[in-house]
Amino acid sequence: MTPPSPCLDRGTFSSPGPTPGPTFTLPGVSSRLLPPPSDYTKAELIPLLARARSGPEAPRTHYTRTDFRSASSLADRITTEIESAHSEALRAAGLMGLVPMALGEDIDPSHMPRPRGGLGDEMFIGRAEMVAAVRQWRRTKVAYDLDPDLSESLVDMEVDTEFPGEVLRHLPHPDPLFMLRRPAVVADSEGAPSEVLGFLVVGRPALRGVCSTSEITDDTPMYLVSALVRPAHGRLGSVLLFANAAAGTTTVSKMVDDSVSLTELAEGGPRSADTATLGYVRRLAVLVISHMLYMCSDRPDVMPTPSAAPMRGRHNAKGGRPATVYQVGWRLGPAIAAFNSRVARLREHAVALGGSVLPHIRRGHPHTFLHGPGRIWKKVRWVAPTLVNAAAFGDVAQGVIIPVF
Repeated sequence: MTPPSPCLDRGTFSSPGPTPGPTFTLPGVSSRLLPPPSDYTKAELIPLLARARSGPEAPRTHYTRTDFRSASSLADRITTEIESAHSEALRAAGLMGLVPMALGEDIDPSHMPRPRGGLGDEMFIGRAEMVAAVRQWRRTKVAYDLDPDLSESLVDMEVDTEFPGEVLRHLPHPDPLFMLRRPAVVADSEGAPSEVLGFLVVGRPALRGVCSTSEITDDTPMYLVSALVRPAHGRLGSVLLFANAAAGTTTVSKMVDDSVSLTELAEGGPRSADTATLGYVRRLAVLVISHMLYMCSDRPDVMPTPSAAPMRGRHNAKGGRPATVYQVGWRLGPAIAAFNSRVARLREHAVALGGSVLPHIRRGHPHTFLHGPGRIWKKVRWVAPTLVNAAAFGDVAQGVIIPVF
């Protein structure tokens, strides 16, 4: 397994590695820990994360029927894993009535669970929100199949570049699931590598509950994010965090700070011994917000996949129809990988010649531009990594660019 990045606010990406011994547990944001996966889960979920690649220089724009089926199956497995253990815990406690409450449904007051007091209520409300998020997703079943090279570049993007915060209100599809075929490795509160397999984004109105991302009407829209993670001990776990889309100038860094504060507030207020856990939430928030920002930007690299008929003899017991899958970054990702490879060769060339000038890269970043009548409307476009000092290398640097798709 690739070790976690030394930078505390970013993650790295790797293929699933061997499972270390059970020496630590998932940092318990509201103690939302899933039980060990069954042998069936290990057999069904983990192989879906792998996708053969033809090399960083080769485009992968052809999306096959097998790609679609594995992506649709992966979407169902991720959401099922997020939901199952929380449903079991709520059912065992007699608190399944919290789920329709979280979904904003009308229920008989006599069926409402009675508060127990203390942090336990917050824990079970968090579980109900996890289950409600998955049920909200199943109404549309939209999933993003992310290219790993694009994902890695998004996590490494500039975090202090300003942009209008309301851009995050423009998710192109309701209640999407982001799937990471090459899991992002994020250091947990113990500093151990924790793999993020995907995360689900739904809405959360001012009156506490769960709704579609397309239905939030608050002045400060808030998103509830459920992330499926696999810590070093191998147990699948889910973590709940938040993101908002307040109007006004902001940065990724500020939005991450807000996410940590909102998560802390949802936990019942500041807790002196939880600095390490909140650091873990911060690293997860960088991953989530960078991907959401890209999907809300102008002209992201998103392509619909061809529909595929369900496999004969296989039926999804949760409702039948496969997920609607979109390819994200399947053109841009290979171009980023090729760019990184060429920059590495350029650096080797400069070192071999004894040059004092090395390639300088500006990382990917959001760029705000004005448009429309009187140029009063704002859009945000994600700018891919760029070789800033290409002229210093003359003809050797020709072609070291990432094309615009």
